Amino acid sequence: MSDVALELKRALDQLPPPSATLLEQLVRDVLALVRQTNPASTNDPVDAMGWPIGFFEKYAGCLAGDDWQPPIDPAPASIQAWQ
Repeated sequence: MSDVALELKRALDQLPPPSATLLEQLVRDVLALVRQTNPASTNDPVDAMGWPIGFFEKYAGCLAGDDWQPPIDPAPASIQAWQ
């Protein structure tokens, strides 16, 4: 067990239960934040740019079928009256 883990365990053992629960939740939140900012582990293969292999292929089809062209705006009513 690392020094930090031992220190955390000692702190959790010494704190009153409500405070220990809050500290434990804080540590879990920090771990979740770290995992979000670095989703690829060191064991996951990455491409030359550092992206996880298959990342873009996984999400490339998520916008399939979306209409990327905006609708054609009709001419203003004042111009249509002249035509």
